[in-house]
Amino acid sequence: MDYACQQGIYTFTIDDSPQLSTSFKQIKDFFLIGKTLKSHGTAGQLRLIIEDKFKGYMQKGTYIFLDLDGSKVPFQISSVQDGAHFVISLKDVDDKQESDTLGGKEFWVETESVSSRHRMSPRNIKGKWDDFTILDSKSGKSFVILRTEEFPQQLMAVVNHNDRELLIPLHENLIIEIDKSEQIIHMMIPEGLLEL
Repeated sequence: MDYACQQGIYTFTIDDSPQLSTSFKQIKDFFLIGKTLKSHGTAGQLRLIIEDKFKGYMQKGTYIFLDLDGSKVPFQISSVQDGAHFVISLKDVDDKQESDTLGGKEFWVETESVSSRHRMSPRNIKGKWDDFTILDSKSGKSFVILRTEEFPQQLMAVVNHNDRELLIPLHENLIIEIDKSEQIIHMMIPEGLLEL
């Protein structure tokens, strides 16, 4: 599997077969969707870790982007199976040996294709929350984010409250607005969370 990025066009070839090459326009903004797991079966399929709300972006004919040696390389989805496991097939990835090289990698879609509601998902900008302040619209209290911690299906902000660390879920349903210029996350913190 070879790939290159020249003048904003991604080109990749699998098994050095010229007929399997494709080009893709340059994309500047990516949205983290999930992570590939190990191969599924022997026909080149991949199992995915993906939240239910993002599964709709995994459609036949759409592209996902995998990080291969520091470059986000596009792969077109050729089929999707949502059963006991969420499994996809990628165009031109035809056997287990090829799909094994793509396992254990985070994957993205073009941000432009993602709904504005899902773009508010804090998980996608988790490394950028340091020094942000959470402002609770109900109580008017503010909390500086010390760090973030990843929990299954949830990103948590660790803040200092009453001389102890408190976890606040950074979930898009609780976020009213993110003011990036002022580094303020306006939230509706659930009742009782601050009393824990």
